[in-house]
Amino acid sequence: MVGRVRQVVGKRTLDLDAAAFAETRDRYRGFVLDIGTGDGKHVVGLARSNPDVLVVGLDAGPDAMRKTAARAAAKPTKGGLPNAQFVWASVEQLPAELTGATEVHVLMPWGSLLRALVLPDEAVLRRIAAACAPGAQFLVTLNLHAWRPPVPEVGAAPEPTPESALGELVAAYGRAGWRLDSADYLADPQIAELGTSWTKRLGSSRDALAVLALRGRIG
Repeated sequence: MVGRVRQVVGKRTLDLDAAAFAETRDRYRGFVLDIGTGDGKHVVGLARSNPDVLVVGLDAGPDAMRKTAARAAAKPTKGGLPNAQFVWASVEQLPAELTGATEVHVLMPWGSLLRALVLPDEAVLRRIAAACAPGAQFLVTLNLHAWRPPVPEVGAAPEPTPESALGELVAAYGRAGWRLDSADYLADPQIAELGTSWTKRLGSSRDALAVLALRGRIG
């Protein structure tokens, strides 16, 4: 919703205005925006290992991240993480107050977020770009099992490869202000380092997990 950031703190949802968010953001040397954060475990891991960086997890569904958000909001002496925040919003309606991101992560997206990244939807990419500081880095990781068999969100689009991503996505990403620099398959240790519940669930399945990572800069 324009005009406020809906911050999830356990069972509560608080309104945070632009000035309050900017004041928080400016206390840190960087701001990582994790879009489609799910239960927020990636946010917690990143915030814990980078205490001088603000890490904000954003998701259209608040319930999955409430437990993690409550733990992060605890006092530091009880394991809380003051540099971890959680926001209830969809990528299609990114709060205008979320600005100045120096890094964007979109890990194992699903649903409309996956569709926006692989078709791609330039309007959504521009909304994300508007939340970023110039030159912000991005990391997008695609679960290739979404094409095995294809889920409705990817439609008839073929499974992306490093070659096809660099050949077919570069122009559309570029028009939206994204510079796609590299596309590579991730090895198992790299997938584990992402620290998401998605990777754990998918990695425990019978088939080996296949992930394509897209990296570059925005703006």
